[in-house]
Amino acid sequence: MSGPEINLVIENLLESLHHDDFEVLAADIKQSLEAHRDWMQRITTALVTRQPMSEEQFIAADAHLHCKFGRWLTKIFEDELFQQGSFLKIEQYHKQLHDSARAVIHQLNHNGDLNIEAFENFMRLQKEFFDMVMMLFEFSVLNKQQFDPTTRLINRRSVDSVLANEYSRMQRAEDYHCCVAMADIDHFKEVNDRWGHDVGDLLLSHTAKIFNDAIRRHDTVSRYGGEEFLFIFPDMSLQQAGPVVDRIRKQLADASITHQGNQHRVSASFGVTQLCRYCDIKGSIKRADIAMYAAKENGRNCTVSVDSQSVIGQTSYEHLNNEITELMRQHCKLVSQITA
Repeated sequence: MSGPEINLVIENLLESLHHDDFEVLAADIKQSLEAHRDWMQRITTALVTRQPMSEEQFIAADAHLHCKFGRWLTKIFEDELFQQGSFLKIEQYHKQLHDSARAVIHQLNHNGDLNIEAFENFMRLQKEFFDMVMMLFEFSVLNKQQFDPTTRLINRRSVDSVLANEYSRMQRAEDYHCCVAMADIDHFKEVNDRWGHDVGDLLLSHTAKIFNDAIRRHDTVSRYGGEEFLFIFPDMSLQQAGPVVDRIRKQLADASITHQGNQHRVSASFGVTQLCRYCDIKGSIKRADIAMYAAKENGRNCTVSVDSQSVIGQTSYEHLNNEITELMRQHCKLVSQITA
């Protein structure tokens, strides 16, 4: 497998991983790599000293299933999510390494002489495998740094790349829609002042879990800063996104969490709008932010939308850039609240 092919496999793999998996991925890969180094050292020593090897982990036809990396792959495959092209290709590559090792050991055990071509193939495969595993490790560490440690959501820097990708898709397809929503926890400063930052962090984590569980897998929610969260809803119109966001708002308001015998509830105010192809990303985020503050002014724990099309119909973008806040406020509308 060439370097570009390995890169493609790893990129596809990481796109399939849920961000929670990054918490353990680096440690798993490191342990697997150390185990394979020990495995390689034992084989090399046997080849140099011409000592036969009879252990099943070296000569069994399914030895690739019994090493630490193989057991990790088997565990991962219990989730259907990972039974797809990239992971299956990695499994095949891992098996080839063990097959080549078994061929070399077979030669050692039967006549003590090694076929140089088989040995070179084994050495090549083990180097490429180690390169692949190290790339996995580096990618997992890199991606882990893109998540906020308190909420385990992607952070503001990382979500910018998601926004850029959606904006690019919108420029290429006239019929493509995407919506964004800002959420801000209500009275969060009072929570920290009364209960302390430990409870504040607990409520942030609680809120993030509800948000993340409520969205589709190809949607995105990130911690945008402080007690603010940003949602991205690909392939969704404003008419669809408004009720979805308000349903998330209600799920948060209806939930509670207990800490040291005290029950805590949290609500948030939401602002939702379209990602607009006719202005930059920053302008769309600003529009969602204005709608969110309008929700605060409306009494909090509600969802307000602002339709970019209604604004475009009344003003040029040069005017919009100069007087955006007041103009957007005039077009904010309360989303009908979801009832049980």
